[in-house]
Amino acid sequence: KFQRRPFDTNSRAVRIACLTEKILRLRAHLLRTDMGGPHQEAKESMRKCLSRRNRAMKVLYKTDYPLYKHTCQELGIRCIRYAIPMRPEPQTMINAQAVDGDYAKWLIRQRIYKTKFRPRELREPGSQRRIRWSRHPLEPVPASHGRPKATPQQVSTAWPYGVRQDRVEGKQVVYNPTAAGRGFQPAKMKIVGGRTQEPE
Repeated sequence: KFQRRPFDTNSRAVRIACLTEKILRLRAHLLRTDMGGPHQEAKESMRKCLSRRNRAMKVLYKTDYPLYKHTCQELGIRCIRYAIPMRPEPQTMINAQAVDGDYAKWLIRQRIYKTKFRPRELREPGSQRRIRWSRHPLEPVPASHGRPKATPQQVSTAWPYGVRQDRVEGKQVVYNPTAAGRGFQPAKMKIVGGRTQEPE
């Protein structure tokens, strides 16, 4: 029914149909027999089949929505509208029924940030004539950034059972995680881009 050509056994629609048949058989088996302990393997197999079918349905939804809808209607599966990321270019947009959750969060964060730090317009008090645009000033980095901070002494259940003396005095070494590691040798040549010079 869903084969694109003879011997097509692994296209998305065929895979969804085969997994649906397997799920229905497992469901019938579990309904016929006792739902107790001996059938944990059947339940686990059904969970795996459901997960695989869900992945196949999501991929088919993203790539070919009309075929996905037809497959769901033929098999009697609920036509789920999966959340997919929207593309900025209309020619590459994939049937945007919804927006991916992580991408939506990222868009919201961008909007909040750009609203907070958007360029503000300055107007002349009397005539309300716009003078210029001014970007909202960022907070300066505090002077204590990257400096050791004193920690009050406290009891701990793990060794050394308290705060070290150098941390209490605020004299500990604060390491820079972005600094070059041991054995780092900077390039001797000053060329930033382009071809490397041949040795003479």
